[in-house]
Amino acid sequence: PNIGGYIRNYTIRGAAQSVSGEMQAARSKAIMSNTNNGVFFAVVDADSYRWIMADNPDGERLGPLRDLPSGVVFVPSAEADSGETMRFTRLGGFCNPVASATCDGFAFDLCTSEEANRCNRSPGGAYIEQDAGTGGGMTVTLLEQSTSLQRTVRIAPGGRILPQP
Repeated sequence: PNIGGYIRNYTIRGAAQSVSGEMQAARSKAIMSNTNNGVFFAVVDADSYRWIMADNPDGERLGPLRDLPSGVVFVPSAEADSGETMRFTRLGGFCNPVASATCDGFAFDLCTSEEANRCNRSPGGAYIEQDAGTGGGMTVTLLEQSTSLQRTVRIAPGGRILPQP
């Protein structure tokens, strides 16, 4: 019975770890590059995500387009202050472009023209929500469709990434 429970949780737990790892990569890039406009973490569609460097138009701007495991999707949020991106600042904190007037959004595509079919498999939406219960953090929720198991990745107010165990 214990092995069965572990196997059921394996896919969704691994997906949450992958998403939190990519968020940490975006945060680290923002700190290491001391970027003025930050590095965005973006949920491209219901099962794809990546980081985007706003200050680097000529070089490495778009991080690798990552997919969630088959059967795992991001859970859309109905909250008004939710969006498809969040921005990590050069000090390691974050801001929400939808909910903050001091947090600039971006005006570029989430995908290249070569990735257009892959990025439009399922419609994008507001998957990153402001988490009022944590004093200003953010939350991304993942759902494994076959088992209805959910896992969350929280971003604490200081920018620390906290995947649900």
